[in-house]
Amino acid sequence: KHLLTPSMMSNYKKQDGAPASNLSASQPQDEDSLLMLEVSRGSDHAFRMLVEKWKNSLINFFYRSVSNAASAEDLAQQTFINLYKARNYYEVRAKFSTYLFKIARNVLINDYRKSMRAPAMCELNDRIDSPADPDRRLEINEIEEVFMRATEALPENQRTAILLYKQQQLSYEEIAQTMNSSVGAVKTWIHRARQSLKEALERSGLYE
Repeated sequence: KHLLTPSMMSNYKKQDGAPASNLSASQPQDEDSLLMLEVSRGSDHAFRMLVEKWKNSLINFFYRSVSNAASAEDLAQQTFINLYKARNYYEVRAKFSTYLFKIARNVLINDYRKSMRAPAMCELNDRIDSPADPDRRLEINEIEEVFMRATEALPENQRTAILLYKQQQLSYEEIAQTMNSSVGAVKTWIHRARQSLKEALERSGLYE
């Protein structure tokens, strides 16, 4: 599925005299940031390269929150649309992944507000592997269900922080930039989320 086609991109091109983007000399010039700068200068090819590289990561990010493949693709597409709309104002202030997932988080929050859909994100303990034994797989599935129910009660900031940390493997500093918060707050959110999930699992009696 093409998340954003050339014809769709043309609908979002603006002749608004937006300011040219800048690359701060103090910021790391990662490949994706440079591609985004090319997008800001009018390169649709660079934008398509970013879409191809990041679409699966975005879909997985959203799927862990909405548990619906079609909705996850729609949210990923909206993220790319918002990214494209903001291209003329892009400045390299952090890694591209931080910038992208900040947009993704806003898309997810807006979707929650519109649909009032409860999130569902499953984070298994690092010690749990996917076994070949059918009985063990069934137990793992039951544990996942416990986590999915438990995450419905997590505040949005805890949910987002632990998902960015565990699934996208962003650093504390990158998560803080994404969520416009401090590193200390991010560490607290992740700790509290883990504690809540652990307590839910202990109450279920499925895992010690």
